[in-house]
Amino acid sequence: MLRPVRTSTLELSRIASAVLLVLSVLTAHARADDRSPVIHPWQELGHGLLGSFAFPTVLLHASAVVVTPQLVWTVDRPVQEYFQDHDPLGQPFADVTLAVGWVAPVIVPLGLYLGGLAGDSSELATAGAAALQAAAVQALFVSALKYLTDRAGPYPDGDASRARWSKGLFRDSDDPNDFDWNPFDISGGLRWPSGHTSASIAVVSSLFAFYPEEDWIALVGYPAAAAIGIGMVEGDYHWLSDIVAGALIGHVIGWTIGAEFRETYDAQQLKGSARPAPPRINAGFSVEPLGLRVYGLL
Repeated sequence: MLRPVRTSTLELSRIASAVLLVLSVLTAHARADDRSPVIHPWQELGHGLLGSFAFPTVLLHASAVVVTPQLVWTVDRPVQEYFQDHDPLGQPFADVTLAVGWVAPVIVPLGLYLGGLAGDSSELATAGAAALQAAAVQALFVSALKYLTDRAGPYPDGDASRARWSKGLFRDSDDPNDFDWNPFDISGGLRWPSGHTSASIAVVSSLFAFYPEEDWIALVGYPAAAAIGIGMVEGDYHWLSDIVAGALIGHVIGWTIGAEFRETYDAQQLKGSARPAPPRINAGFSVEPLGLRVYGLL
């Protein structure tokens, strides 16, 4: 499934610096506030699951399924061949994004949660808890989809003779339509949807939904998550359709859970203060003259 990650010490230090920068910026916005208790990652789980998979949010999950065949039949192969032939970003970029996609969706939420607890900021700790729950829910759902679809990934550099370190455990193919729909006969595909992309988007969306006034979260977070997705294509870890499906699934789960935590936290704040709670950005669909508004992002 994956090549060895050839990430240098310098690259790892840059990854750590970037993660610390994100944590420091969010921490700078935190304030000590013990009027409202912290909402922990294991709380509000029922509401988060219901919101993520009930109507109308389930339509975004359905869109990930609907769009995949179109991408498989039309663009997956040419996009992969372009990256294999031209290598526009390079394997080091792919290796770094692979490493970031593994650690950032855990380190960033955990750092916010523990930092908020240590700094007596119930709001920051709750934001981290929302992101942790979103990361966990998407991981379980995406893993189930991977085992259900058992999709093969692309050959490294399009060369069937090239072996990955995981050869024997996972399989590759030159056919983007190589799915095995028997969950009781796992043949080592496990590529659809992209877990790296889904996890990254889920964390960004949950934090942006929790802090809707902090536009920088979206301006920094979504391009960073997109870079991780592109790196998965550059490194031949995933097809493009894996990335698109992972982004859609990660966003709906992250945004719904982040908004749920925001609403619950504000309700608790309102009980201890005469000030009105900030307006909640509702997760959902509405038809407007300019098109379809989806989860406050369009």
